[in-house]
Formats: sequence, structure tokens, C-alpha cells
Amino acid sequence: MDNSSNKVRRALTASLLAATLLSGSAFATDYYTGKIVVKKYYDKNANGVHNAGEPYLSGWPMTLGPSDITRNTNSEGWTSFAGLAPGNGYSVLEGTPNEANWIQSAPRVNGVVVNPLTGIRVNAGYTTTVKFGNYCKKPSGGKTPGFWSNQNGLAKLLDGSPPSLLPELNLLVALNLVDANGGAFDPVDYPSFRTWLLASDATNMAYKLSSHLAAMRLNVEAGYVNGNAFYIPFGGSINSLIAAANAALAADPFTPSGDPNRTTQEQLKNALDALNNGALVVPSSPCRRSFPSPY
Repeated sequence: MDNSSNKVRRALTASLLAATLLSGSAFATDYYTGKIVVKKYYDKNANGVHNAGEPYLSGWPMTLGPSDITRNTNSEGWTSFAGLAPGNGYSVLEGTPNEANWIQSAPRVNGVVVNPLTGIRVNAGYTTTVKFGNYCKKPSGGKTPGFWSNQNGLAKLLDGSPPSLLPELNLLVALNLVDANGGAFDPVDYPSFRTWLLASDATNMAYKLSSHLAAMRLNVEAGYVNGNAFYIPFGGSINSLIAAANAALAADPFTPSGDPNRTTQEQLKNALDALNNGALVVPSSPCRRSFPSPY
């Protein structure tokens, strides 16, 4: 074999040896150290659990303790800290947004939301994953029954092309609306609808519930309210609240004082009333967020 062939063989051998050593060194580093991965999600039902369909949040600063290293979550909503010595003395602190309408919901220790999360254990050769959840609140945007009984409400009802009340009247007819005596109310025109709205009272709680249900259904149709927004006092979305109120009216259209279903209908009415007056909700999509320096 000539000298040139020997040189090629020696070069290949040296390259393979170097690659093996590098691989061994990397393996040793991974074997003797661990990693913490921090994931950040939008908790759109505010329950402190990362449920299916809840998106991750990017650009959220996370600080590892005790080294005080801060990194922002990436476009997929996570960041990581590698090369950590084994032990349980690590912590992660999430950044606080400038906007005061953001609320942390996770992680929780013994049912209490904590920030920072302390006592995080790192094991050699393993990745420890922690999740932080947040949600935001904003006004529902709802309009009251009074709005839908005045000229501004009428103008909104007629904002289609061509102007027509028929689509909105059909929406209302599809609901289980009732009058003061518990009879079915199916509006045929705006004057009858307006009179019905203005006369509603709680003698028959089903009637009062009907008026707020009608207003909310129109709010969603008009785009004032997002039906997918979550209302924490009710424990569900506005669409599910509409469905619950409608089902309650179908089950019992006349609930005077002493009726066993009156309390439930009053609770539903109160929830709709609050939302028709702009109560705070958790929107289905994350709100704007920004962070102070030095994040």
C-alpha cells in the first residue's frame, strides 16, 4: 500500500476517534446533569389545569433560581435550562405582565397558586417539566334589555343589508321565552318585543330570565359578546349559560315565589344580568401582554 493510502487511512481513523470522543463527552454531560423545561399556557377556563385545546403562550419571561437566569418562552410556549447539577434546590419564577388583567392560575401547591415554584428536583440524565398557567379578564361587552328596547338597539337590529328584523326575530322564536303567565312568547315584530322587554319582572322568575336570555342572545348575534368567553361565577362559557337558561325555561316556564325551580332560574338570571351589564369574562383568546425591563 502506498504512502498516500496510509495517510488517508490515518486521517479517517483520527476523524472516527474524534467523533467517538465527542459523542462520549456529550453522553457523559447528559448523564451527569439534568434539564428543566418550563411550559406556559393560556388557561381559558381558569381551572389551573392545562386542558386540551388551551394554547401555549410565547414571549413570557421565566427565571431559573438560584442562578437568576431569565429566558423567554419560544414560539411554541416553552423554554429550557440544561446542564443542571442534580438536586432539589431549583425554582422557576414567571414574569408579571404590565397589564393588570392577567391572573396566574398554575402551578398550585396544596391548592394555592405559587410564584415562584420552589423545590424543583433535577435528576441526572432526565428532564423535569413544569407548567405555568395564566388567564386574562376583560368586560363581556354585553348590552342590557334596556338597550335592546331603545332606538340604539333597534338600529343595531336593522343593520343588515337589506335592513330586516326577521333574522333576529327567528333567533328569539327559537328560544323558550315566556311571558308573565308562563305562556310561550314568540315575537312577531319589534313593538311587541319592546313591550315584552319593558314589562318583564320577577313575579314569574321565568319571565325575568327570559328577558335577559333574549338580550344575551342578541348580544352574541350582534358581536357585542363572544359566546365562547368563559364566565367564572357560572363555571362555563356564555354559550353554555345560554343553553342552560333555555333548558331551564323549557323545564319550568312559571316559577313564582315558592316554586322549587325558582332559585335555579334566579341564579341563571343573575349571571345573564351581570354579563349584559359588562361583567368580566375570560376571553377565548389571550389578551395583549407586555413585560417591563429587564425582562
